[in-house]
Amino acid sequence: MLCKLAFRNVRKSIGDYTVYFITLMFAVMFFYAFNSLDAQQAVMDLNENKETAAQMMLQSIEVFSVFVAVALAILILYANNFLIKRRNKELGIYLILGMGKGRVAGILMLETLLVGIIALAAGLLLGVLFSQGMSLVTAKMFEAELKEYVFIFSPRAAVQSVIYFGVMFLCVMVFNAVRVSKQKVIKLLHSETENEKVLSKKTGVSVALTAAGIVLIIIAYYLIIKGMLIMYLPFVMLFGIPGTFLLFAGLSGFVYKIAAHNKTRYFKGLNLFVTRQLTSKINSTHTSMALICLMLFVTIVTLGASSGVSAAVNQETNRDIRFDAEYFVYTADAENAGGGVAALEAYGIPVNEFYQRTAEYTQYDSDVDIMEQFADHLDIAQLKEIEGNMKGRAYTGAVSVSEFNTFLDMVGDEPIEIGANEVGVVTYNEAMAKALENFAQDGNKIVSNGREYSLEASDIRIENTRIMGSSSVSPIILVYPDGDVSGFEIRDVMVDGVYVDNVPKEETEDAVWAKQNELRKAAPERPFSYFTTALTSQDSGIGLRVTISFVGIYLGITFLVTAAVILALQQLSAANDNRKRYATLRKLGTEEKLINRSLLKQIAIYFLIPLAVAAIHAIFGIQGLMSMINMVWYENVYQDVFLGLALIAVIYGIYFIMTYISSKKIIKEK
Repeated sequence: MLCKLAFRNVRKSIGDYTVYFITLMFAVMFFYAFNSLDAQQAVMDLNENKETAAQMMLQSIEVFSVFVAVALAILILYANNFLIKRRNKELGIYLILGMGKGRVAGILMLETLLVGIIALAAGLLLGVLFSQGMSLVTAKMFEAELKEYVFIFSPRAAVQSVIYFGVMFLCVMVFNAVRVSKQKVIKLLHSETENEKVLSKKTGVSVALTAAGIVLIIIAYYLIIKGMLIMYLPFVMLFGIPGTFLLFAGLSGFVYKIAAHNKTRYFKGLNLFVTRQLTSKINSTHTSMALICLMLFVTIVTLGASSGVSAAVNQETNRDIRFDAEYFVYTADAENAGGGVAALEAYGIPVNEFYQRTAEYTQYDSDVDIMEQFADHLDIAQLKEIEGNMKGRAYTGAVSVSEFNTFLDMVGDEPIEIGANEVGVVTYNEAMAKALENFAQDGNKIVSNGREYSLEASDIRIENTRIMGSSSVSPIILVYPDGDVSGFEIRDVMVDGVYVDNVPKEETEDAVWAKQNELRKAAPERPFSYFTTALTSQDSGIGLRVTISFVGIYLGITFLVTAAVILALQQLSAANDNRKRYATLRKLGTEEKLINRSLLKQIAIYFLIPLAVAAIHAIFGIQGLMSMINMVWYENVYQDVFLGLALIAVIYGIYFIMTYISSKKIIKEK
């Protein structure tokens, strides 16, 4: 009997369950899809480095899944609370008819179980289908080929989804049972007549709150625009977050004042009714709207910037490196053997067998303090990055012109030609090169070795001289006349090589690593402190890139669904509370078309206000984050930021449409 009644209630209340059901379905779908990445890894052709990167990604997803599950559990309880509130009168009637609270709680538990099973099954089905497409995306991001097409199903992810969401549904059942047991019949029957208490504000107070919020937000924006996000992040948050809450706290009175000022439009149609409804709702929910705005801001930045950060990492690992391997040879070994290449050959590495061309040069620490001599031509972000990366040693690198020209010859560039009192400059950063060009064009001199050196703009080169990463290199390397570097402290003896071209690079790569592993076992004392290759660097960068992308999307979707569900439920609750008002409008002769239009306008504005403020926040937030990315990776990745934003429009739009359809159904109920 209870099962039949529960099934009938679910079928009758299908409209009420739409938002709840879609939320559960989305949650299960994305939860399964992201936790099934281990099964996708199995069908990809990954080398050892990429397999390590894939494991790093899977471990990160596993950690964040716990956070996502907790957030979704709270969200499901919030949505369930709305459903119970909608059915208070129905539950009260059950109790009046003699049904015990235990049986009423049993009906709710069966309904929750039924909806949960359907949503779980539908979500898993969609998750399995969605994961098939994700396997192609994952393979592309790992730059790997699929071994063969295989229908991917992850039993581990499916079991994990069932366990996590089973626990959530159990919590909902317990919550419903406790709530019913504590409710009084009279309160359940008259819950619809209880009015929400609204704390009204005077117009002057609202305007003052809004103005104060805007001022604080502008201060936060100013710090970001000036490139101070990395230095003053706590202050940006200190001004931005309270500013957002103050803005929404005064928004209702401010909006009403603006709307009422235009009398013609204010009294047109149902605009007066919509304005009153909207401002009343904003006034009573301004705190939650501010939180939703901040969640949407995090969503936009997370989804958008994760794409940008991923692109930056990708560009860093795939930057224009025109050689294949690099060795950091110990100075003593190079001197004893008569050079870095000779030291490698003496150790047992057949340099001529692996490398078609090699270059060897010694890099020194010069006596030129970057912060002292170039500070006036560098922006705040560049100075902060130099200070952080150089760790107190903010001196330029130094190389002799003849040795460095062997490197330029190896990569196919023209040599640098300088006179006795001239220096050249090498940097891997276009922004840094531009700053140095301005330095040279202003007629400035570089003071070093107790004398002044001139710098010509034509002697400034943009070159990637290291494989191991730009952040490990001095952002400025000065190229001196040969005799002028003798007094500087030696930093590294660099030996770089280009693989032979008659063998595929991958084969040479495997042979190089195999030989060095063999030599390490026989003679652990190597003549070099570090060795890496371009292919290894690219493979290791893939793990960071994919992890950032997937974790960003995963968390972004969680915040987005949370924000959209809360907005939807608040509007559904408002529609439920205002049914009598809409009924009054019909009795007064208002056309149904006009009522629906006013409802659509109200929901649209309610959805758009936090999204619009969040979007403005995100413009500045992403700008600040991208400036930090450019500072670290020195690549322009702004165009990649917008790749993740389409998902926001789709999910947000789905909840907006569902809210309108469900609200329209609610206000027609008698």
